[in-house]
Amino acid sequence: MTMVTNRIMAKRANRAMPREDLRQRIGEAALALFKEAGFDAVSVDQIVTKAGVSKGAFFNFFPTKADALIVYFRELDGSVAHLRTDLDPRHPLAALTKFFTRTETLLRAEGTLLNSLWQAIWTHPLLMNADRASAERDRRGFADFFTRARALGTVNATVDPVVAADMVGDLWTTSILMWLAAGQSYSFAEAVAPKLQLLFAGLGKAKDE
Repeated sequence: MTMVTNRIMAKRANRAMPREDLRQRIGEAALALFKEAGFDAVSVDQIVTKAGVSKGAFFNFFPTKADALIVYFRELDGSVAHLRTDLDPRHPLAALTKFFTRTETLLRAEGTLLNSLWQAIWTHPLLMNADRASAERDRRGFADFFTRARALGTVNATVDPVVAADMVGDLWTTSILMWLAAGQSYSFAEAVAPKLQLLFAGLGKAKDE
């Protein structure tokens, strides 16, 4: 009777919880298990047990187990965005080189869970849409960076920040996908470095860094 009573009380508590809070709770429980045991080793049963919810509640928010990776995606995306806020427009080439190096270090530390996320993005609309939105934020962030660099004279005054941001965004997206497809078998930052050099040769820096 105690178990039945506890389940009923849990269901009532879950119904009283705002939907977004319940979604976050389930997602965080899934993420904790994914990080502990690996994505493939975790079942939906384990997730709902840890979150204290029913399977119905889980599938109400996440059509598949892979969709529960959205919390992980947002966490990782936020960490990369934080690194981007540190870009120094006084030294744009050095700043971007450092950004790619720090991003590689961050991503390598994620281990196999990063590969699970990358594979899921291509087949799950929830993750795919989140990735597209992230790419747009990336480009806006790079455009702001180039706007500040142009104001400081560290890139040529004729440089269009939006175009420059698109170029870096394309480089970022293409390079990261190739790196993941290759199983992170080489240094992402080292592969990008000569491409950044070539890019900045075209941007025509106004003064040496």
